[in-house]
This record gives sequence, C-alpha cells and structure tokens, in this order.
Amino acid sequence: MQIYSRLKQYYKYLRNWRKLQSRQSAVDDSGALAKKLSFYSQFVKRNDLCFDVGANIGDKTDLFLRLGAGVVAIEPQESCWRILKRRFKDENVTVEPVALADKEGSRTLFVDRSHTLATMSQDWIATVKQSGRFPTHKWADKFSVQATTLDALIKKHGKPGFCKIDVEGFELDVLKGLSQPVKIISLEFVVERINTSVNCIDYLSNLGVPRFNYSLGESMTLALPDWVGSDEVKSALTTMAKDIENYGDIYVRFLDEQKVWS
Repeated sequence: MQIYSRLKQYYKYLRNWRKLQSRQSAVDDSGALAKKLSFYSQFVKRNDLCFDVGANIGDKTDLFLRLGAGVVAIEPQESCWRILKRRFKDENVTVEPVALADKEGSRTLFVDRSHTLATMSQDWIATVKQSGRFPTHKWADKFSVQATTLDALIKKHGKPGFCKIDVEGFELDVLKGLSQPVKIISLEFVVERINTSVNCIDYLSNLGVPRFNYSLGESMTLALPDWVGSDEVKSALTTMAKDIENYGDIYVRFLDEQKVWS
C-alpha cells in the first residue's frame, strides 16, 4: 500500500513537472517569436509584398504574415510546397513551386534527409562537407525542378519591399536573375564560402546604391551600429571567416530603388 501511495505521488509530481515544462516552453517560444517579429519589423511593413525565396515549410512566411505583409513563397521541393499550400491556403500567400536561378529552365535540386538543406549548388555541398559544418548530411536524393528568375516573378507579382533569399550556396545564381534594385534583400552566408558572399555584394553594387549590415546566427540583431558600404561589409565578413562556426544573414538596403542596371 505504501509503495502504491509513493508511486501515485511520483506520477502526480511527474505530471506537474511536465505541465511546468510545457508552460515554460510556451513562454520561451513566445519570447523568441516576439524577438523575431521585432527584428523583421525593421524591414517588413503592413501591406508590403515579401518574396520568401527558399521558403521551405513557411516559418519566415508566417513571420511576414504576422507583420501584415503579403507573401510570395518560392519553394521547389514538392514535399515542402505542398505543406505551404495547405498551411497558408486561407492566407495572403501565393506559393510558387519553382526554383530561382539566373535564367529559366530545368535544374537539378540535391536534397538531404533533412528538407531544410536542399541546394542546387554542388560546390556548396562539397565545401560544407569538407568544413564539417554538416557532417551527417548526404544530399543523396536529386530531382529535376523548373527554375525561373527574380525578374520574371517581379513582372508577375510586382516588386517586393523585402526579399529573403535562403538557397544554401546558390545565392549568386539567384541574384543574377535580378536586373533591378529591390528595397531590402537578405542573403544567408557561411564563412566557408565567404568569397561567394563577396561576389553577391559586388553584383548588388551594380544594381543601385546599396548599404549593408549583417546578423550572426539566430541573434536577431544587426551586428553593425550603422549601415555601411560594400568595402566595409566585405572587410567585416572576411575577418569573420577566421571562425569556421560563423554564419548568418547579410542585409542589403538600396538607397536608390529606381536605378536600373544595364
């Protein structure tokens, strides 16, 4: 009888502990969401149009919607774009089940078991394997997908106020499909491929008058107190490349959105 009573107390304690953990997790999640919304509110305003390039299953799309924006979610993985269509079927979201590149046509998408790390860059795969950033990932599956360009999507949907690009090493190819400045662009970077990021900065510098900043990891803060020119941000990123664990996002703001590159 005494053993039964102790077991009953133990299970009651376990249930209460799980409830407390669940509540704490909800508080933590709420705090993280508030921090993300505060960060992206610098770039995304109510009634803006956002392009979510490499939308995956739509976590960033959800943030942009919460900020009152409309979203074009671009995602070539069928398993992901089907989720996007279900998840946002009643929202102000248009799903484009395509890849982005420098020109239209068929491309090969390499997919890991983790749907979050699909890429069209074999160089990126080789680099992050060599660096040990993703030691357990194989990218064993590959699929043929249709690609379009940023210019084509702008012609179809209008120019976005914010364009988030997260394409695992294929950023420069995506940007080469853009021939005009967009108000604000974000680009993911890893330090192993900092030269690609530098090339992206140089390409964007031909489109208008850009200023740059960056954010490390998931810090949800801008690293620089002021927006800087291309030379300053390239210097900061190149210096940072000494620490192989660094990654983050580069933010690009165009001061002259009307200038068109030719």
